[in-house]
Amino acid sequence: MYNHSKSLESIMDGWNYSIQLNRWFLKPVGAWPLTLCETTMEKISCVILSMISCFLICFLLVPCTLGTILVDSDLDMKIRMIGPISFFLMAVVKQYILIARSERITECIRHIRADWNRITLNREKDRQIMLDNAKFGRWLSFVSAVFMYSGGFFYTTLMPLCAKRTEIIDNETVRLLSFPIYRGLLDPRTSPSFEIAQFTQTLAGYAIYTLTIGVCSLAAVFVMHACGQFRILMLKLENLADGKERKSGKTPEERLSDIIQYHIRILSFITRTEELLNEIFFVDVVGCTLNICFLGFNMMTEWEHRETLGTMTFCSLLISFTFNIFILCYIGELLAEQCTQIGIKSYMINWYYLPNKGALGLILVMSMSNTTLKLTAGKFMELSLASFCSIMKAAMAYLNLLRTFYV
Repeated sequence: MYNHSKSLESIMDGWNYSIQLNRWFLKPVGAWPLTLCETTMEKISCVILSMISCFLICFLLVPCTLGTILVDSDLDMKIRMIGPISFFLMAVVKQYILIARSERITECIRHIRADWNRITLNREKDRQIMLDNAKFGRWLSFVSAVFMYSGGFFYTTLMPLCAKRTEIIDNETVRLLSFPIYRGLLDPRTSPSFEIAQFTQTLAGYAIYTLTIGVCSLAAVFVMHACGQFRILMLKLENLADGKERKSGKTPEERLSDIIQYHIRILSFITRTEELLNEIFFVDVVGCTLNICFLGFNMMTEWEHRETLGTMTFCSLLISFTFNIFILCYIGELLAEQCTQIGIKSYMINWYYLPNKGALGLILVMSMSNTTLKLTAGKFMELSLASFCSIMKAAMAYLNLLRTFYV
């Protein structure tokens, strides 16, 4: 990844490497904080992109919802559209929360930058830990993007071009859009209205996919950075009772003070991350449960009708939504485990070698580790692998109920 000859460059640019994908995903949808924009032109472009993104999402949500509720009398189509409409609503809420809490995003990113600036050249092991965790956070973001964009490509681009969606009006064959539109607002059945509406819907779809990936990327990078800080803290604990002075010349008491301050700093970062994202996690948990249910139903319906393209499309979307919620639950589990490991590590070191009553200070570290900070979905559900299993069970239960009533 980075070799030793580039140590200084890695330290200076490490924070940028860590949040690079966050910037790539959030800037196109206007969710990147203005306070992190360096120039006036960059701020103006971010505001414009935010307005365009909001317009595109509303262009999908409002006409599609009205067309489904007021016009479409086909039960199959109404059931098929519940998933997309809920996905559009999820995007609206996420966009609002990200823009409204841009200051908190800025605080977290500046916290990451400060952590990178604290690393010096003689702390090569600490730097490597932070790079490894940053790389893993970027990998999670990349995989999420691959799954979401691939599913979106099938549903928003390939399926409308290949599927036989036509309607006969006045003895003329008219093509239908990917998503229904309430014709009281716009009638896109003729050219060039059809092409404009189809292109706008496709662009809006990719804006929503990018917003979803951006949220997942933000959570992955922030949590993995916190996990990296916990690993560095464990190194500090190992060096606490080694019976010798470190190169810095600090005494055991000074090192213990540094450990407690470092631990408090990590916990404050986790608290800010939780306050920033817990409502978004709640939206994702509820929305993904519904979407997994309806995507499974649509996939089985397409399979029964022997529609290969439709089956592949809904299968790819099902995988992307499942993986998205799995990432959130996985990083929540990883973070909780790292919090607990600090308490275990505090006991496993040679604390009995500390002079006087120095070991008593470790009780505070153990106590704070027992009150583990966890990521939650709106303060209602802790994000963990057990939660992921519960979400999948709930989605399958709703799917079975839907098929029972539909049949």
